[in-house]
Amino acid sequence: MRTSVFCLPDPTGSRGVDVSGFSLLEMLVVLTLVSIMVALIAPRLANTVQAIQVSGDRAETVRQIERLPLLARTAGLDLRFGPGQLIAHEGVAIPEGWTLTALTPLRVAANGICSAAKVRVTGAGVTEEWSIGAPDCRVAGHA
Repeated sequence: MRTSVFCLPDPTGSRGVDVSGFSLLEMLVVLTLVSIMVALIAPRLANTVQAIQVSGDRAETVRQIERLPLLARTAGLDLRFGPGQLIAHEGVAIPEGWTLTALTPLRVAANGICSAAKVRVTGAGVTEEWSIGAPDCRVAGHA
């Protein structure tokens, strides 16, 4: 017993199955439209992903600066960075490709008290100047 039958319409119109589906031309038109839309959207998505990554790296840099008082208290040492000196410490994990340079002297006392300072942040093609506030090393001037 047959479970499916495919036959072309009878020229007399008495019996047959109506054939339905998409033609090759219709499928090509749809594929062309989809590929044009993807070509328009893909570069914007790539830029969005890059902007999100830069934003995350910037936020991580802020977190690392604001951790300086904790690192000074934990180590029981004063942290001092002079003008033009890179801000680096074994507990500071700045994102790869980013640098922090002190523009004015930055001192974090062993008790965690931070002096006000200015730093230059460079990374991902961006150079910004941020202010570090006393007494807790809060960062201002970043987007």
